Amino acid sequence: MAYNDYDKTSTSVDSIIVETAIGVDTVFKGAINTNKPIRIDGHYEGQIDSDNLIIITETGFFSGEMRCRELQLQGKGEGTVVCMELMQLSDTGSFRGKIATKDIILVKGSQIDGQIDMASMR
Repeated sequence: MAYNDYDKTSTSVDSIIVETAIGVDTVFKGAINTNKPIRIDGHYEGQIDSDNLIIITETGFFSGEMRCRELQLQGKGEGTVVCMELMQLSDTGSFRGKIATKDIILVKGSQIDGQIDMASMR
């Protein structure tokens, strides 16, 4: 596959087309700006700006600043998160920091240590 073909390919993960994935054994530091879904199975430190879904799986860890349409947190996160629509924490999800979101779903067993602002998103 030629280098220019990479931006035209997608990977199907759990019936969601994900074009950006951070693997289990990967540590990434930096910034991502995209309108495509992102899946984090490894360690991500930095900034994410996405108009789409971000999935942090049970093995995933995020530290930094994030802006997205929707966040599904099954792993761990810390920092500042702004979700334009919905933040969901599964029973294995935990977050420490500041959250601004329109709606939030917390499943029994999930953990939040910090501040949630929903008023500014309505």
